[in-house]
Amino acid sequence: MDIKTLRTFLTVARIKNFSLAAKELNSVQPTVSRHISDLEGEIGVKLFNRTTHLVELTAAGKVLLPEAIKIIENDKKVKQLVIEADRPAEQSIRIGYLATACSFFLPNLIGEYLADHENINTQLYEMSVEEQRIALIENNIDIGFTRRLSDIDGHEFVVKELYQDEPVVILPLNHPLSKCSEISISQLKHEKFILFKKASWLEMYNHIQVLCQGYEFSPNVAFHPENMRHLVTSVSSGLGISIVPRCIKFISESNCACIPIKESQLSWPIYMYYRRKQINNNIESLVDCCLKQSNTIQQMIFD
Repeated sequence: MDIKTLRTFLTVARIKNFSLAAKELNSVQPTVSRHISDLEGEIGVKLFNRTTHLVELTAAGKVLLPEAIKIIENDKKVKQLVIEADRPAEQSIRIGYLATACSFFLPNLIGEYLADHENINTQLYEMSVEEQRIALIENNIDIGFTRRLSDIDGHEFVVKELYQDEPVVILPLNHPLSKCSEISISQLKHEKFILFKKASWLEMYNHIQVLCQGYEFSPNVAFHPENMRHLVTSVSSGLGISIVPRCIKFISESNCACIPIKESQLSWPIYMYYRRKQINNNIESLVDCCLKQSNTIQQMIFD
């Protein structure tokens, strides 16, 4: 029972006329009649009762009808499966990133990568450090651009440093210290601080506390911002000052001054995290692309 013969059988059964069936099949009546005769000869039973004006299925034909439909449908399914198997599988990379720490370089970097990898579906997710930590553990992103994740298993994840950042004081442009080449923490003793909550960024919070304690004062915290843009808007509005990574200059230069801190020797690197077991050519190519741009990104930070 070949597929072409079964299609002829189904068409005749539906239309109940050999001539009209031949017309629909772009064939001729003798060919249609031969297909039906061959099928009846192969099975050994009569499938149609033919009269001058009517063609009706026999009992055997009625049994064959639903089975023939299943065979045709399965034939379509098998062909589609084979076609899909021969197609290159769509490949994707899910990327988590810190907005302020990455937005100044990531668009150009991803654009350069995709120019050589047009078949890669790249998905970008703006995430906090904690959100990336969870997403990496739960395998919801393939690579994360984030700060140090001390509790991530180094045996399970590869960690590559991309660039180093450093703390700066951010001030409104009309602040008396905004024209300084560097600022001592002692000069901030009477300022209102806008700081992230301790739980949001423990390392930065502790560093600021230590710097201030060196001059025997604790920072007068006015409030805690929701994110970096909220912090920049608050500082530029004159609600206080802050100590933040230098990369904040990319979203604040028109409204604020970012001044190096005289006493601070701390660096805040940005890393790439990805699973060892899921390393493939696409991820390796993206990582290589990033590392090749590392010096350029570092220079952008300190220009």
